[in-house]
Amino acid sequence: MNQSDTMERSCGAVLYRMEEGEPRYVLVQGGGWGFPKGHMEAGETELETALREVKEETGVEAQVDPSFRETEEYLLPGRGVRKQVVYFLAFCPPEQEPRAQNEIRRLTCVPYESAVRRLRFPGQRAVLALAHRRLTGC
Repeated sequence: MNQSDTMERSCGAVLYRMEEGEPRYVLVQGGGWGFPKGHMEAGETELETALREVKEETGVEAQVDPSFRETEEYLLPGRGVRKQVVYFLAFCPPEQEPRAQNEIRRLTCVPYESAVRRLRFPGQRAVLALAHRRLTGC
């Protein structure tokens, strides 16, 4: 197997909370803005990884909808390695306040249109659009 055949796998979630009847999306900033996500550890399922990463990056014990599972794939720049990220849809309970944890520099909770503008990559925007459609029917 050469380097271009290598696949890195990560899992995360489109984390949201409801405010005034509308979803607000939790985005984290390590480098650029994105969803809480990270590498799978040995023996973990995709769902376990997503829950752990959301907790590690936001402090939230999310309620995940396992029926929403979307993937994004891309080539890591300069490394010739393919990356696959699996995203679930996750609800942030109202009694929990997301806060930047560990390597996360900043965290924001914004409406859909603001989230779309902050996300840099088309794959992330596509996943967000599917999640928003699931939540709102629009």
